[in-house]
Amino acid sequence: MAELLFDKEGSVGIVTLNRPEKKNAFSFEMIHGLLDYFSKAELDDSIRSIVMTGTGRSFCSGADLSGRGGRKDVDTPVGMKISALAYGRVFFAMATLEKPIITAVNGLAAGAGLSIALGGDIVVASEGSKFIQVFVRRGLHPDAGSCFILPRLIGLARAKEMMLFGEDLPAEEALKIGLINRVVPEEKLMEEAMVLAKRLASGPTRAIGMMKKLINRSFELDIQSVLDFEAAFQAILISSEDVQEGISAFLEKRTPEFKGR
Repeated sequence: MAELLFDKEGSVGIVTLNRPEKKNAFSFEMIHGLLDYFSKAELDDSIRSIVMTGTGRSFCSGADLSGRGGRKDVDTPVGMKISALAYGRVFFAMATLEKPIITAVNGLAAGAGLSIALGGDIVVASEGSKFIQVFVRRGLHPDAGSCFILPRLIGLARAKEMMLFGEDLPAEEALKIGLINRVVPEEKLMEEAMVLAKRLASGPTRAIGMMKKLINRSFELDIQSVLDFEAAFQAILISSEDVQEGISAFLEKRTPEFKGR
């Protein structure tokens, strides 16, 4: 059985973690598969947004500790470093992909699974799902981008609380503190995710990609650098087909039909 499923609906790429018997815990093959997919999606103009979810009743429970994530040397310093770097590269690939990603969290998102879930630009969760910074329960340090994304989403105080205690965070509470974007009934999860993904896929893809890039870097840039990037991106986009379409649609009082070019 394939551990990753790939599909496409219109301009929306769909990635499904497919190890339901293991709560979709990551194997090293899955990590390599995700890296390959995001690398190809970056260059595939037919993909303008992506939805990522899991089969069964979990999004992802983190690394597969029972199978050592597919690396026999993961309990050695070098093996663990290589493994953690690989997980981090998936998060980095998602964060730097100049196309929007929606993660549809069905059930549990824990450890590296939580980090990857939060690598989505929009996070939609089903009612009853939960989020756990589980590393402290195993005596491990958070990885896969956790220390980058959590403080940015919920602030230092709440990020420390999640990491230091490793307690379950219900979806409703995650929504309340700004960790995720939406909570929907379980049976409506993929429907809602696809509605949002199709809406993004019909937008000005290049502009959305540039927005994502600058927003993600804004915490590390000074105000002048941000202003310079804004001006440079505007200069790049002004000659694009989508900008011309957007202006024409405004003047003609109609809805724009963006092509992602």
